[in-house]
Amino acid sequence: MPIVTWCEEYNVNVGKIDSQHQKMLELVNNVHAAVEARVKKDDLMKLLAELVEYTRIHFSDEEKLMKKYDYPDLAKHHKEHKLLLRYLIDMMDSVSSGKNFSFYCDYDVSTDWALIHISECDKNLGIFLNSKGVY
Repeated sequence: MPIVTWCEEYNVNVGKIDSQHQKMLELVNNVHAAVEARVKKDDLMKLLAELVEYTRIHFSDEEKLMKKYDYPDLAKHHKEHKLLLRYLIDMMDSVSSGKNFSFYCDYDVSTDWALIHISECDKNLGIFLNSKGVY
């Protein structure tokens, strides 16, 4: 069972961003399922690496849009991105060093953080980009 399901309230009304958010949540669900199934460390590391890489791509795409349209909260948004990436990389490092996680204790924070980020920061970005004709 997925830990998070995409719903319309997460839409920021920018197609590329919304589709990337959906993919990121799918990747989070894959990690969750792997943790619940107690997969081998190497398999979990591959899933986490995929999540980190896709998150990097998504953040880069968002930041390119922010720069292109001169988004006034770019610095703050970029800082948020760096914090989430650091958190995900720290999880990878912990798994790599042999720490066993239970998803709800250790990984759920990343899910909450991602949803809060989408609901608050990215919603504002979406409103801004919509005002510039970007959908």
